[in-house]
Amino acid sequence: MAKFTHEAIFEAAYQAGEIPGVALVAADATGKFRYEKSFGKTAHGEPFLTDSVVWMASCTKLMTSVAALQQVQRGHIGLDEDVGKVLPEVAALKVLKDFDAEGKPIFEDRKEPVTVRNLLSHASGLTMELFSPKLQQLQKFTGPPANPPKDIVTELSLPLVFQPGKGWQYGSSLDWAGKLVERISRQSLEDYMKANIWDPLNMRHITFAPDSRPETKERKLGMTQRDEDGKLHPTTEGYLYQYGDRKDAYGGAAGWGSAESYLNLLQSLCANDGRVLSKELVDEMFKPQLGPEGKETVNNRLQADESTRRLIANTFDTTHLVGDHGLGGFIGLKDVVGRRKAGTMAWGGLPNLIWWIDRKSGLCGALFSNLIPTADAKITEMMMQFELSIYEQYEEFKKRESI
Repeated sequence: MAKFTHEAIFEAAYQAGEIPGVALVAADATGKFRYEKSFGKTAHGEPFLTDSVVWMASCTKLMTSVAALQQVQRGHIGLDEDVGKVLPEVAALKVLKDFDAEGKPIFEDRKEPVTVRNLLSHASGLTMELFSPKLQQLQKFTGPPANPPKDIVTELSLPLVFQPGKGWQYGSSLDWAGKLVERISRQSLEDYMKANIWDPLNMRHITFAPDSRPETKERKLGMTQRDEDGKLHPTTEGYLYQYGDRKDAYGGAAGWGSAESYLNLLQSLCANDGRVLSKELVDEMFKPQLGPEGKETVNNRLQADESTRRLIANTFDTTHLVGDHGLGGFIGLKDVVGRRKAGTMAWGGLPNLIWWIDRKSGLCGALFSNLIPTADAKITEMMMQFELSIYEQYEEFKKRESI
């Protein structure tokens, strides 16, 4: 049996109380190499298994990207077509340019339409207060909403923070992309993804409503929190966006699921097997999509504080990294020694989930945790060890296969 060097490292870290339970998965493009293993328990004492269900947060975005690209594939909308014909609420938004001396907002009209390509690469100008100082300043001027918003249109119809295609800003773009899919398909995002992504790929434990299905409800795990002193303890707080009170399925961050199920999507895209998306559109997903302004913004963020670097780049080598964004995740444009090749796409989810797809090496995988705060330094360190071990054993696997 192959010896995976990361396993002893993970077990020791768990026993030392340095990490809570995690699930690790990986697969190659052929489907012959597949790795699934879990370690430990949550701080609530629940075993963390590869089919345990956790809040996936922004891991949802990759599924929504595929769903939106399916609309392009079927001819319902063009990749560079104005989404305003389906999302008139987006078409009505202006760009927040600046504030005058008295703090009054200055708006300008859009010069270009918001397109599907813009939405999937975070180049639309759409975002939310959480990620934008400009929108935070605007809210100070306008005041908070009288009632907490419960749906995408009410909550996220906020001014753009730059002209479409002229920047990069994480935020609400994929939530709007999910709404686009619902309106074109005339189905809920749950029903649409189940029929067009989850069932075709046997992703049994993925949903927007985990309590609505016995197979996901019984697998749900509690959240672990790391305090400032590094200690881990159970918590029911800190689920920043549980979405249980929302009327919509938010395609940007409301999904729940297991590492085991999610790997099936990663593997399908890595293999470019055409099962949920055409080969041409998968190729397009993995192309750098940003204009010069957006690329400059992303790479400037990579030189920010360590937490921001981990959040955007997860386990890419940020010392030498040049990055861009595809139609589904962040793309590293340089090789990482012993691990990810140039062109690898990756992203993650707030409770310290990380995934990657390296089509050049033919390898993909993920770490699923359920730990806050996000961008945990220890989890990032452990993920690097996991990847080094997987790439090493995959090379050995290929040698054995070639004999």
